[in-house]
Amino acid sequence: MKKSNNRFEIASLAAVLLGIAFGILLPDYSVYFKFMGQIFLTLLKVLILPIILVSLFLAIAKLPSLETLKSLGGKTFLYYLSTTALAVMTGLILANIFIFSGAVDVATTDTANTDFSLIEKIFPSNIFASLANGEILHIVVFALMLGMAVTTMPAKKKALLVDLADTVYEAIIILVGWILKLAPLGIFSLVWTTISGFDQEMFGTLTNFFIAVAIALFIHSCITLPVILKVFGKFNPWTFFVQVKQALIVAFSTASSSATLPVSTMVLEENGVSKQATNFVLPLGATLNMDGSALYQALLAMLFVSMSGMHIGFDQQLLIFVFVILSSSGTAGIPSGGIIMMTMVINLLGLENGDYYLGLYIMVDRFWDYPTTMINVWGDLIGTKTIDRMISA
Repeated sequence: MKKSNNRFEIASLAAVLLGIAFGILLPDYSVYFKFMGQIFLTLLKVLILPIILVSLFLAIAKLPSLETLKSLGGKTFLYYLSTTALAVMTGLILANIFIFSGAVDVATTDTANTDFSLIEKIFPSNIFASLANGEILHIVVFALMLGMAVTTMPAKKKALLVDLADTVYEAIIILVGWILKLAPLGIFSLVWTTISGFDQEMFGTLTNFFIAVAIALFIHSCITLPVILKVFGKFNPWTFFVQVKQALIVAFSTASSSATLPVSTMVLEENGVSKQATNFVLPLGATLNMDGSALYQALLAMLFVSMSGMHIGFDQQLLIFVFVILSSSGTAGIPSGGIIMMTMVINLLGLENGDYYLGLYIMVDRFWDYPTTMINVWGDLIGTKTIDRMISA
C-alpha cells in the first residue's frame, strides 16, 4: 500500500508539473485534451453523495451504545465540532481581510429570508429529492440522524445495518481506487487547461491567499489548540508537543491522517493517555476531525468566489461555514478525499467552469497538503489528551 501511495504521489506531482509546462508552452492545444479532465471530474462527482452518506453513517452507528454517545461520544463530538468551527471561522475571517479586504455586504442581507433559506439548505424535507438534486447538506444531516438512530437499536439489528454499510463502503473505496488510476491524466488535463486560461492579474490574489492560509494555520495550531489543551486538558502544550512530535513528523511526511494513526496511538499511550480514550477518540478523530483541512477549504471556497467575481454576503458565508463544518468529515479517510471535497464546494457555490477551479486547487494543494494534515493530527492528539483528562477527572 505504501509503495502504491508513493507511486500515486509521484505520478500526481509529475502530472501537475507537466500540466504547468504545457499550459505555458502550448496553451492553445489544451482544448483538445480538456475532455480527460472532464471525465475525471465527472467520475469524482458520482462518488460524492455515497461517500458522505456511508462514511458519516458508519462514524456514528459504530458507537458501542447510546450511553457511549452521551458520555464519551458527546464530549468527543463537542470537541471536534468546536475546534472545526473555530478553524473554519479563522479561515473565513482571514479570507475577508486578505482576499476580500473586508468587502462583505451585510446590510443588504434580508434576515428573515436568509434564515428561512438557510433552514431549507440544511434540513431535508424529502431525502429522495435531496439525493436526486444533489443537496449535499441534506445528505450530511440525514446521515448523522440515521447513524444516531441506529446506535439505539438492538445489537443484532444494528450489526446487520453496520455490516451492510461497511460492505458498501468497501465497494466505494474500490471505485475510488479505480478512478484514481485515471488521476494523473485527469490532473494533467485540468492543470494544463487552468494554466492556459489563467489571468496573470490573479497572481496577486493567490499571494494574498497563501499569506492568509499561513497565518490561519499558525493561529489554529499555535494558539487555538494549545489554549484548549491548557484550559480544558490542564496540560502544558509545549511538553505535550515534545511528547507527540514523532506522530506529527509522520503526519507531515506522509500527508495521511490514517497512516499516522498507529504512531499517534503509540505516543499517546507511552505518555499516559488511557486506552479507552485512544481506542475511541483517536480513530474517530482520524475519521471526522479535520481542523487543518476545514480551515484550508474555507479559505479556498472564498478564493474561488473572489476569482469568479461573485458577490458574497453574510448569509452565503454562513452557508459556507455550516457546509465546511459538516462535510469536512464526509470524505475523511478517503484517498485524495480533498479533491472530492473541493468538488462538493464548487458545486455548492454554483461556480461556472468548475474544472478550472479544481485544476487551481490541485496545483496549490500539493504545497499545503502536508502542513494541513499535520494540523489535523495535532488536533486529534490534543483532543484525545483533553477528553482523557475530562473522563478521568
